[in-house]
Amino acid sequence: MPTVPHPTQGVTTCTRCGAQIRWATGSGSLKGRRIPLNALPSPAGGYAAHTNGLGGLVVRQLDAERPDVELLEWKALAHWDSCTGNKQQATPPPTPPRSRPARRRPTVQPPLFGQQQNRWGR
Repeated sequence: MPTVPHPTQGVTTCTRCGAQIRWATGSGSLKGRRIPLNALPSPAGGYAAHTNGLGGLVVRQLDAERPDVELLEWKALAHWDSCTGNKQQATPPPTPPRSRPARRRPTVQPPLFGQQQNRWGR
């Protein structure tokens, strides 16, 4: 029997399209990868997600070995499959090159009162 995730815990918004997403850590073949999932469960999803004992979200890919969700899991859809945002919109515009002021030549100070005026300071 699949379960339903908490409605607001761990939900953030996508920077490209503004949709509600959850970040999950992969297990199995996805070990350690962070995957954005749509916040609501989807029957067409290709991933099975569940919360671990520490409150984190863990996801595994549905495959031939384990094709269906198990107890305390729900089907989730990866957000990159349904994101409507434009990739070019997400990247910030290039910053113009900074102009640096021209380098100044060090100035030669006149000698102080009582000092010699030769070049080598002798």
